[in-house]
Amino acid sequence: MLIEWEADRVWYEDMPYHKFGLTHLQRMIVIKLEDEQLVVISPIELNTQKQLELSNLGTLKAIISPTSTYHQYLSDWWLAYSEAYFYATHALIEKRTDLNFDGVLSNNTPELWQGQLLQTSIVSDDHPNKMIFCDPTSRTLFISDNLVAIQPHLPLGQKITTLIQGSKNEIKLPYLERRKFKNKARLRASIQEIMTWPFDRLLSSNGLVIEKNAKDAFYQAFWWAFQ
Repeated sequence: MLIEWEADRVWYEDMPYHKFGLTHLQRMIVIKLEDEQLVVISPIELNTQKQLELSNLGTLKAIISPTSTYHQYLSDWWLAYSEAYFYATHALIEKRTDLNFDGVLSNNTPELWQGQLLQTSIVSDDHPNKMIFCDPTSRTLFISDNLVAIQPHLPLGQKITTLIQGSKNEIKLPYLERRKFKNKARLRASIQEIMTWPFDRLLSSNGLVIEKNAKDAFYQAFWWAFQ
């Protein structure tokens, strides 16, 4: 069942899944734009109840896959919402050649949500593989599975994986992910852009929740890039 994060604007739902025998969370985000148009980020398993919930909120206009990690249920959404626009990263489009996507996610915001949501990536190559969004209305930053942390509501398996990745209660970018950033100047520019956005809360596709001071927490996850 969808949980309301911001009144008549943002909802989310968490779904457990198993990876290497450990339980993790995947989170779907629903944002209501102008004219009752809905944008879904990181769609989870689709069922009749979910379709009814969405129809009660508005008209589903776009489905966004901000990372190549979560795509298991895209086929069901594509069949159920053939009139919606599907956007994905370059990496996922290359992986899911069985689906027809309407656009590649980049640092250029599609017209559909231009002026309503902000977007960018924090990768250092020419084809962003993980996108970040901001909703000024709810003052919320939406990230994919970029960062990790141990939080009370997360499954034990995800907490164990987070410990292995070198993080505890503070959100961090895993060390192995850090090594992928060769161009620190470009990374710093991305972080500096995000830090200008109007947000103080955070939701992530891998289940993280920060209800206040999210901008400070986000910066601390990338402090090493400024050394």
